Amino acid sequence: MPRETAFDETAILERARNLFWEKGYTATSIQDLEAALGIRRSSIYNTFGGKRQLYDRTLAQYQEENLSRLRTALLNTPDLRAALITLFTQAASQLHPECLTSSRGCYIVNATTEMANSCADALTFVSDNREQFTTILHEALAGSQVRGQLDKDADPMELADFLFLCYNGLQVVVQTRIERPALLRSVTRCINSLPWT
Repeated sequence: MPRETAFDETAILERARNLFWEKGYTATSIQDLEAALGIRRSSIYNTFGGKRQLYDRTLAQYQEENLSRLRTALLNTPDLRAALITLFTQAASQLHPECLTSSRGCYIVNATTEMANSCADALTFVSDNREQFTTILHEALAGSQVRGQLDKDADPMELADFLFLCYNGLQVVVQTRIERPALLRSVTRCINSLPWT
């Protein structure tokens, strides 16, 4: 008979993600995780396999939530331009009470800047995330093109790559002390620069 887990794994993953998000993977110790999660290290190892496996689970959970949110926001919308402005504006307007700059950015973008250059598994994960993200953008842009909202000669995949670059750059810049009005103006300029009809 399998051992019963005495805690809610979903809640544990959320708390672990918040800690990794705040401190980064490298700076988060097993002792930090024990304190934040309220469970012993033996439970962390027995349930998740260790710190790295726990981190990977939090990334996968966040990715699932984020891509689901992206699909909901962009696919089947009657006005993709407005939906993109809303998506980018929300990212540019992020606030978090514990951050000096008011935003902690995107969890996966933070993982990219911290881990991708030193860990092959992390690089594979963030590369796969980029492919899934741009696939959703491509589908949304191609649909908008069919509806006559985007120039018929535009390349939806090229535009998807451009938007991915802009969105991820935004997630880094939002963590600096940039004034939000300036950032919001740049968001509008970015979306308006697409070849809408």
